[in-house]
Amino acid sequence: MGTRKSYRISARFKEILDVLIRARREGSNHLWKSSRRKLVPLSIVKLDPEANLIQVVIDSKPDLKLQKGDTVYLKLEIRDSAFKTEIAGLQDNHLVLHFPEEIALTENRAEKRVYFHPTDQKQVLIRKVRPGALMVPQRTLSVTLADISQTGLSLILSPQQSTAIQLRDRISLEMLGPYRIHPPIQGEIVFKIEHQSRGTLGGLEFGSKVGIHLERRIAKATFESFCVRDPAFDISEIQLVRDQAFRRDVREKMGAFTKQMQRRKTGASLIERFERGSKSSPYLKKHVELLCEVMCGLGTRLGWVSNATIDKLIYVAYLHDARYFGLPALARIRDLGEFQRVRGALSPEEQRAYLEGPAYAAELARQDSESHPDASKILLQQKEMPDGSGFPGKLTGHQILPLSCLFIVSHAFVDYVYDHPDWSLQDFVKTHRKIYKGAYFQKIFQTMLE
Repeated sequence: MGTRKSYRISARFKEILDVLIRARREGSNHLWKSSRRKLVPLSIVKLDPEANLIQVVIDSKPDLKLQKGDTVYLKLEIRDSAFKTEIAGLQDNHLVLHFPEEIALTENRAEKRVYFHPTDQKQVLIRKVRPGALMVPQRTLSVTLADISQTGLSLILSPQQSTAIQLRDRISLEMLGPYRIHPPIQGEIVFKIEHQSRGTLGGLEFGSKVGIHLERRIAKATFESFCVRDPAFDISEIQLVRDQAFRRDVREKMGAFTKQMQRRKTGASLIERFERGSKSSPYLKKHVELLCEVMCGLGTRLGWVSNATIDKLIYVAYLHDARYFGLPALARIRDLGEFQRVRGALSPEEQRAYLEGPAYAAELARQDSESHPDASKILLQQKEMPDGSGFPGKLTGHQILPLSCLFIVSHAFVDYVYDHPDWSLQDFVKTHRKIYKGAYFQKIFQTMLE
């Protein structure tokens, strides 16, 4: 009995670029238009990440009737990957293709492996173990995690850490994020390759990526708690929205919204992109669902929301991360301050996409003939801060619309719940009302406590 190949869909620009770079150097690559029976060999001659373009040469001009705008498919031998794209230009047997929004990668693994983006900031604590009878542990290192299974993990080492860890070294896994491993699990470095990343000043740093084989499996409960924090979205204990009938009504309106959008040409494309992004990042969908519930419930208690306004808030919740649907890890970057801290780990395309987020979503709403009044303004103001440190307008408290204030506080609360499984409404208000100053913001916080 054979083993079926397992595929993972990746929307991470850096990972897609890495596969294309390797495919350009090595491997057998093919293109087809609508049928795999007409596979055409090709060579990748140039990659332009800034313009999101791929230049390829097909070995002979096939009878595929190719033209600009056509959808085509590429099959790369590297990691048996495949993706869909469009022709941006062509001349004879030279084609210019758009970078794909996502790529399917074969996973030839016997067990679940979870991958992380640098912005996930997943850290593990390891110790290098000195060989010998006593196996004396040396100093600990906090290292960025690239991927993990219950029997192994790969780590991204900084240039300084790279000199301390060598192939065949013995290590001891002490902690996965906040979870202490007791007793620690020992393992061995089974591969070490060069890895480049962007430093804090934007330049390239050349460190290493190492793979570790563990001698004992990570406990399933610890593994799942570390990898998946979606249960934090279960707000069933002390709910901000206690009216179950109201919550059901909001969920029904959300379902009606998606069906309505799917009947419209541009709306159907938006919902399709949203669903694709949600498959690679459950956070994307979960936080929109909770954001709708919190905004509508809190807005109703404030007396700012009618049935028509609920529809507008749902519309805004679904559109606000539209620029990040193809790069869902960017949706986790909360504000400009956090962006500055992690920008060294982002590609130029990801940095540009993050900063374009509010204006991109606002423009979608402006171009939508069925958009709600003020929706574009709320979307444009979604990342403003009352002290003027937000973007893109660097507005201050009195310049931010009341419903924008409601969105901003609700979004901050959703992120707080996501990061604090033991969340407390009182703690959220206490810590955040110092940040979000201004009459509208303070009214919102006061209502949250009533």
